[in-house]
Amino acid sequence: MIFPKSARVRFRSEYLKFFQGSEMKRLGVCTLFRLPGAGSGARLGITVKARVNSVQRNRLKRQIRESFRLHRSRLPVADYNIVVPSGVRVGHKTARILRSQLDTTWSHANPF
Repeated sequence: MIFPKSARVRFRSEYLKFFQGSEMKRLGVCTLFRLPGAGSGARLGITVKARVNSVQRNRLKRQIRESFRLHRSRLPVADYNIVVPSGVRVGHKTARILRSQLDTTWSHANPF
């Protein structure tokens, strides 16, 4: 399954909307924001604020995208933003833990 541009939150103005009245759910390593969407499907934005090297940051983003890709067709139409805050210590296991938490969250009929 591919991850087209139409499935991504891409612009700064779109990201700013998440902090103006969106729904929020805290997971162990990240925070998940959701804005009800008017588009044709679920879209994903990723914000990694944690100070990590590029290898770890890209590993986190890959795991987030892959989890979203697998569950996108079953998610309600909305824009989702996953924020990994700056206080999180990112190590080798963090990407796997995050992926597991997201898979569990996405698998519910309504993740919020």
